[in-house]
Amino acid sequence: MNALFPEIKPFDEQSLTVSAIHTLSIAQYGNPNGIPVVILHGGPGGGRSPRLTQFFDPKHYRMVTFDQRGCGQSTPYGELRDNNAQALIDDIDTIRQFLGIDKWLVCGGSWGAQLGLRYGFRYAEHVVGFILRSPFLGRRQDLQWRFAPHGGAAQIFPDHYAEFSERLERSDTLDPVLAYCNAFQHGSEFEQLAAAQQWSIWKGRLSHLVPPKVAKERFGLGKKSLALARIESYFYKNKCFMPDNHIIDNIDKIKHLNCILIHGRYDMVCKLEGSQMLAQQWPSSQLQIVPGAGHSSSEIGVIDALIQGSNNMANWLSKRV
Repeated sequence: MNALFPEIKPFDEQSLTVSAIHTLSIAQYGNPNGIPVVILHGGPGGGRSPRLTQFFDPKHYRMVTFDQRGCGQSTPYGELRDNNAQALIDDIDTIRQFLGIDKWLVCGGSWGAQLGLRYGFRYAEHVVGFILRSPFLGRRQDLQWRFAPHGGAAQIFPDHYAEFSERLERSDTLDPVLAYCNAFQHGSEFEQLAAAQQWSIWKGRLSHLVPPKVAKERFGLGKKSLALARIESYFYKNKCFMPDNHIIDNIDKIKHLNCILIHGRYDMVCKLEGSQMLAQQWPSSQLQIVPGAGHSSSEIGVIDALIQGSNNMANWLSKRV
């Protein structure tokens, strides 16, 4: 089994102003002359982590990470104004140009995978390939799966869903995302923090094949959970700012590019069915279903698959030069 590469410090950190409101925090790791790869964090609103770089051999890759609008070290923190999917897509290419990169590999998990796909639809000429884990397709059925009382996640984890929905009025249970979004935008500070903790704990419990016993302590982290929940619910309220079947309908724009798809068989956050559909319509993609794994990139089988995928992609790209 492949193990994570050692954690390293960035060789470059910069800030980049991308709008009248937003400034992004960018960090680069690894080999400045290596294969460029942009690594897109999850969320929306999750923030980057040095751990995301540990799936890539630092001798072979120039790794670019950044905090998307409103999260991590980007400013202003938790801001919803001028914060939407199209802006984030354009930010990725603004960073590419800022760093003087012609083409790069695109990597992301969950929301980051969706964002990477949509970046590819718009800027395919600057992409050499994809490594995507558990892509979140953002369809109505995907949101219902995770949040609706009749969704798959609620059926598998009814006890945890009861905690997630206990603060909702009966009328709100038909659209929990909207109810939570309203709480984050209009509730008192105490109400917002309480709602954010419930939102984050629900997602955290779903992310692992075996939910952590300390989920409440690990995922219900005050300010951090509020930014994640506030931005995430806002994007989901707006259906990720795209038509319902946008990802599948546009796959022809990038089907000439190679893609490694990795998905845990028991993923409760993002349905495996979504990756299966992508693979069926993307001839140059390879889907690896990881047995005994859920959504989290910290599970042993997913770590192994991601590192094997990044090594394989590096070998393939090196042969093209």
